[in-house]
Amino acid sequence: MLRSSIAGPVGARKSPLRLTETCSALARSLLWNVSAVLERDHLFSGFDCAQQNAEVHLRTQTVSACIPQNSKCTHSPVLNIDENECLQRILEDLHYYRETFRAYSNPELTKTVVKSIDELMQNCFSVSVVDNSPPKAFMDHQKSFKERLQLCKVLKGFNLRTITINRVFSYILSK
Repeated sequence: MLRSSIAGPVGARKSPLRLTETCSALARSLLWNVSAVLERDHLFSGFDCAQQNAEVHLRTQTVSACIPQNSKCTHSPVLNIDENECLQRILEDLHYYRETFRAYSNPELTKTVVKSIDELMQNCFSVSVVDNSPPKAFMDHQKSFKERLQLCKVLKGFNLRTITINRVFSYILSK
């Protein structure tokens, strides 16, 4: 297994990531699972989810933390990102989306998306996510049109975030 470590100054925050090729495969699996759930018409009966806007969790500022620092108007072959900050933001997003999807109490989400998030967090980040407690806020999202529409938008937003995660992992592993 290929392991990548992230060096930093003494006293710097320890990286939350244990990046291996397995992590890259788990991130691809997560993207595939989210995309597959979005294609399940029965979850979104009454509207076309593909026509809806994505709702992305912006509080963590993952995209801005993961943009290469010298990417604007430079021709440098080496792009620099603050890997620790970027990975910390990704981890915060994974926690947020995990709890959000757990709250839907939908077996399809739990068996695919939540399970993929758990596998990624357990195998690639220095965190334990074994939590079988009920979600903080139970939602029966299958009965309300508004709630199914919200699930569609959040899943589409998470789909975008999983693309970012895959790109970041690929970049770090390619170095």
